[in-house]
Order: sequence, then C-alpha cells, then structure tokens
Amino acid sequence: MGIADRDYSRGRTSGGDFGSRLRLLSVTAWLLIINITVFVIGGFITNSGVPVSVAHEAIAGESIENALVEDQYLSAGGQPVSSEVIRKNTGSVVMRRLLDPQTRQPVGREIYQIMAPLTAYGHFSTTKGFLRLEVWRLVTFQFLHASMTHIFFNMLGLWIFGGIVEQYLGSRRYLAFYLMCGICGGLLYLMLNMLGFANIPLPGSLKVGLSTPLVGASAGVFGVIIACAYIAPNTVVRLLFPPIPMKMKTFAYGYLLIAAANLLVIKGANQGGDAAHVGGALGGYFFIRRPHLLRDFFDVFGNSTKQGPKPGRPVKRMGGASDKEIDRILDKVNTQGLHSLSEGEKKALRKATEDRRG
Repeated sequence: MGIADRDYSRGRTSGGDFGSRLRLLSVTAWLLIINITVFVIGGFITNSGVPVSVAHEAIAGESIENALVEDQYLSAGGQPVSSEVIRKNTGSVVMRRLLDPQTRQPVGREIYQIMAPLTAYGHFSTTKGFLRLEVWRLVTFQFLHASMTHIFFNMLGLWIFGGIVEQYLGSRRYLAFYLMCGICGGLLYLMLNMLGFANIPLPGSLKVGLSTPLVGASAGVFGVIIACAYIAPNTVVRLLFPPIPMKMKTFAYGYLLIAAANLLVIKGANQGGDAAHVGGALGGYFFIRRPHLLRDFFDVFGNSTKQGPKPGRPVKRMGGASDKEIDRILDKVNTQGLHSLSEGEKKALRKATEDRRG
C-alpha cells in the first residue's frame, strides 16, 4: 500500500481507538457541527421556558435564612404569572416571595430568570456547578450560546485557528486540550466569583450573583488562539476589523490583553465572560507546552497507558521503512501530533514521501 492510499494522506484517520473508525471529519469540524446543532435545537425549543433561580433579596431588617418559598410566580410588579406565560417568555424575569415560616409574612423574594431548557440544564454557575456539585456543567456550558452573534464569532475563531492546533497535537489530545481550556475558563470564573461573594478585594473579583449563568465556547477558543501563538508565532494573520495584517503572537496576546484589561481594570459589562476568556487562555498557554499531561484525559473510556499488541516483524522495503512502520508513524501523527515524532520517525516519513513522489 502506497502512502497516498493511507487514510491520513486523505485527511482521514486510519482506524485507531476512541471511535476513530467512525470519524471521517476533523475534531474541529465536529466541534463546529455540535455547537451549531445545539444552538439550532435550542432555537426550536425556546417556548419551553424553565425558571432558574439567579438571586434572592431580603426585605430590610428581615432574615431569609429559613424562609419558605411561595408557590406562585409573580411578575416584577407583583402580579401572578401563569405557567403558560413562563413557558413562552424565555429571557424574562419573574419572582417568588419568601415567607417567614411562622407568621407567613413576606421577608424577601427569590428572583428567577426564565431560560431555554438547554441553557437551564447546561449552563455553569457557582451555585449549580460548585455548591450543588453539578460538575458536568464545566463541559456543557462550552456548547451553549446566548445569541447568533455570540456563536458566530466563537465558531469563526475555532474554524480559523482550530486546525493548526489539531494538526500539532493530534485529534485525541486536541479535543482534550480544547475541553481543558474551557474547564479552566469555568474554574477561573468560579474562583473570582467566590472572591467577589466573600468581599475579598483582589483584582478581578466578580461582583455578580453566585447563580449568574456562564455559557459559550470562547474559553476554549481563547486557549486555541494562545496555542497558535506558540505553534506558529510569526505566521501573519489579517484582522477583520480593521483589515490589517499582524503576527500571530501579536494578535493572540493583544486579544488576551484586551480581555484581561476588561476583567481587571475596566470591569465592563462582560467581566464574567472575560474571566472565562482569561482562564481559557491561561489553560492554553500551560497545556500547549505540556501536551503529555493531556494523555490521560479520556481514560474513562480506557487505559491510555496500556501498550497495544506488539506488531509482527516488519518487512522492510529497499532503502526505507516498512509499510507497517509508516502506518504506525502516520497513526502516531494523527493521534498525538507532529511534535511527538522522534528524529528517526520524521526521517522515515520524509523518505516515504520522497519515494512516493519519485
């Protein structure tokens, strides 16, 4: 079998573990498809609103520590709200009164945001993800988006830069890298939110409610962009607005600087989102330099340290490596990335490529 006949040379996998036999597209392509599909499905089920508690307020001088929550949802003006209205008004805010358990008199109110079902059950917040130990939200929030503009720019960044990192790391480690960057974004948001709640005056502490929702793929995308600055720092990219060229490292670290400034200095409207951006970027900076730490990310599906069966003795071709050896090297590139090859493996691959061209 010639090198041109192998799956890798056609942009496909050669059929290793982790379901690669079923995967015909790159991981970046699948991430794009999944994010867009989730967004479209969410658009079709917006008329199934779910009230999610985002804050509570006490009446001056009253304690709500052991308060009872009234069953009836109310509008901001105190008018009863039917379940039909809640179901069809995704994005609006309702409340329920908090009652003294003995006197049944109001002592405060619980505030709810009506969310689409996917957002309600998949977003990350300090309350849901940490206090209630719903740790899966550190992954699910990465596939949810608040608007068309939100998903468009995230997917544009992933489409432009994702392939560079995937080729460098290999499909398996790239997916682990992307998800870890998103998780790092969620964890930094969590840490800064806890600092803000505890009134600890440190830079970046978030003065937002513990139930404030976090959604979006931008933490993972920031990690990918920072990784590109390491892999190809001098590659020239052209901005959309304004359309000027600059080196990849200038673009990536400049983009990070803007997010960090909004988080630490300006403290703008998207401070929570920028906490996730900076967290994702820090994760990207760390893991792109230590990709070996990503090896065990998917060990829930199997032991990545287990050695596969030893191949039979290869039959060498005249003046080069055997077909089995080239297949092994190509599989290694596809799963672990170009950086994982030894000098001998790179030499063998170059020789096989030259043979094919000759």
